[in-house]
Amino acid sequence: MLVSTALKRRLPIAAAVVLALVAVLAFALAHSSPTSSHRPTARADPNHRPTAPADPPANAGAAAPTPLPSAAARGRPVSVSVGRRPLAPAIPEDFVGLSFEMRSLPLIASWAGRGDLVTLLRSLGPGVMRFGGISADEQTAWVASGAAKPSWAIATVDEADLANLAALARASGWRVLLTVNLAHDEPAVAAREAAVAKARLGSYLAGIEIGNEPDLFPRKRLRPPGFGVRAYLPQAAAYREAIEAAAPGVAIAGPDPSTGAHGLTWVREAAATLHPQLLTDHYYPLSSCGERPTIAELLSPQVRMQESEMLARMLAIAHAYRTPLRMDETNDISCEGEPGVSDTFASALWALDWTVRAMSAGTVGVNFHDLIEKPTAYSALAAHGAAALSAGVLRPAPEWYGMLAADAFVGGTPLAATVAGALPGEVSAFAARFPDGRLKLVLIDYDPPGARPLAVRLRVGRALAGGVVLRLTGPSPAATAGTRLGGSAVAADGAWSVPRALPAVYGRAGALSLQLAPSSAAVVTLMPRRHLGRAAHER
Repeated sequence: MLVSTALKRRLPIAAAVVLALVAVLAFALAHSSPTSSHRPTARADPNHRPTAPADPPANAGAAAPTPLPSAAARGRPVSVSVGRRPLAPAIPEDFVGLSFEMRSLPLIASWAGRGDLVTLLRSLGPGVMRFGGISADEQTAWVASGAAKPSWAIATVDEADLANLAALARASGWRVLLTVNLAHDEPAVAAREAAVAKARLGSYLAGIEIGNEPDLFPRKRLRPPGFGVRAYLPQAAAYREAIEAAAPGVAIAGPDPSTGAHGLTWVREAAATLHPQLLTDHYYPLSSCGERPTIAELLSPQVRMQESEMLARMLAIAHAYRTPLRMDETNDISCEGEPGVSDTFASALWALDWTVRAMSAGTVGVNFHDLIEKPTAYSALAAHGAAALSAGVLRPAPEWYGMLAADAFVGGTPLAATVAGALPGEVSAFAARFPDGRLKLVLIDYDPPGARPLAVRLRVGRALAGGVVLRLTGPSPAATAGTRLGGSAVAADGAWSVPRALPAVYGRAGALSLQLAPSSAAVVTLMPRRHLGRAAHER
């Protein structure tokens, strides 16, 4: 490549400036980590949070990454501006969670002391594991220890299983949202289960859900035709009364309808009549029931627009009844996902966008539904083979990396981020301000591989003078392997932490920029200028 004589003369000067800025930034970051933050108590917490987890989270106290010199951004110019007015309250610490089938509870609970689930969960930080799904009503029964399994059940949960689950909760720092069986209309049985759950889990019990997707009961022949929300409400109220008598103080969550706009009626009626401490709903933007969704559909601007519209409608109800809302079951494609889409890098980009979109809208959490025994489904974590499943040896799918990236926003207050110069639907941008003055941005470029990179200028004012970039990358949207976050893969034992060194944002206060490759994302952490100024003075 030819370089002009004038440019050759400017290169040593520019390099010196960049290296000086990086040295100052490294000193400042050592005093204020961009990857750890004050995490407020979740607004959705109907119970007090556990006061003394067994150990600190895997990334707690980790040293801030050292900024590495970066080249000037090259590519088609776009800009991102950040507003000042909060879009929603601070993002709860346990925002990002997982949802499992109820039938899997005994096995998953047994992994408290073996396998790699604890390490995987701790790498994500505090969270909520929800047990529910279709098996909660159709397949799984609560039984007293040693009691026979009902004829209709293919799986059971007993007190020993909940004791193991409590051990898993303590080891991981994750709380539990537990679904009781509504289909068989046994409030007394559900109350006994809730009482044992309260005794065993204590403050690690986030709440009790009454049934899973009751709006679909007639279709599954669990209720007669015509069963609707009006018939559901008195049944759920009987459950609530029994649970409150047997386990006072345990939060009730619901109504947990299936994905789609029709479920909003259930959410509204439950909020008005049942008064749960936590509203729950399901959402999948696409379905493989009779359809074959593609990567192009999953990453389309139409899907993102539909997601924003659904979030707005859900939250309008939540705000009207002053009740927090959690998307306790979600993923990219309902009916167990679509192989070649749900298990690809495209799902990582989608998961990052969807999670941060839900954060910015004001929900208090999302739980990605996970079929641990089916690695080609939408499972973020899955065992590959019967032996691995028995031992609790799980592998993270690309979607897990999107969840790890989104967790960087936890503790921040969402702000509006506006993109200029990009094509419609080409870029997603989100921002969050932190109590110590840091600003984080999530930027996602949906252009196909081979497209021209974007040179993104950050219009954030002169108060922010530098920062680092954590990149989410993969070989292509269709790749099922090779996903990296910060250039690193999740370790064989499930561990992942922010790398010790990350590329610095290029430029200086008032003129910060970075290059964004097509089909990739970046989590940008910007530092206040006052921190850098103090660091320079101390040096």
